[in-house]
Amino acid sequence: YDADKAYKDSKLCNVLYTRELQRRLNESGKNINVNCFNPGLIVSTGLFRDQNQVFTKIFDFAATDLLKVGETVSWGGGALEYMTLDKQVSSKGGLYYTSPPGSSKYGDSAYGNQFSVSDVSREAQDVDKAKRLWELSEKLLGIAV
Repeated sequence: YDADKAYKDSKLCNVLYTRELQRRLNESGKNINVNCFNPGLIVSTGLFRDQNQVFTKIFDFAATDLLKVGETVSWGGGALEYMTLDKQVSSKGGLYYTSPPGSSKYGDSAYGNQFSVSDVSREAQDVDKAKRLWELSEKLLGIAV
C-alpha cells in the first residue's frame, strides 16, 4: 500500500467524479453546476493523524509558519464558503479551483484571485475514465441503472 499514491488517486477521483456529474447534469438539461477544489496543504486537519505526532507538529509549524506554504483551517473553511456562495463560481460547472501554496497570506482577497479555476491534468480530463469511475461507484453502491 502506498499512502501517497492513494491520496493522489483520491484527488484525481474527486476531479473525475465532478466532471462526470457535471456532464450528466448538462446532458439531462438540469440547471445545476458542480465544481471541486483543493484548499491547499492544511496539516492540522487530521490528514497526518497516523504519523508521528512530533513530526506532525514540526511539519505543521515549518509548512505554515516558516515556509508559508501551508494553509490554516480557517483558510480551508473560507475556500469552501467561497465555493458555496460566490455567484461567479456557481455560474459554471465541472471546474477545479486551487491556489499557489501559501495563498492564505493574502486573506479573503485571495478568493477569486490566487484561489481560482485551474487546469487539470490530462488524466483528469479523460471522459472515459470518468464514466468508468461513475459506473464502478454505482456498482459498489448497488445502485447501477
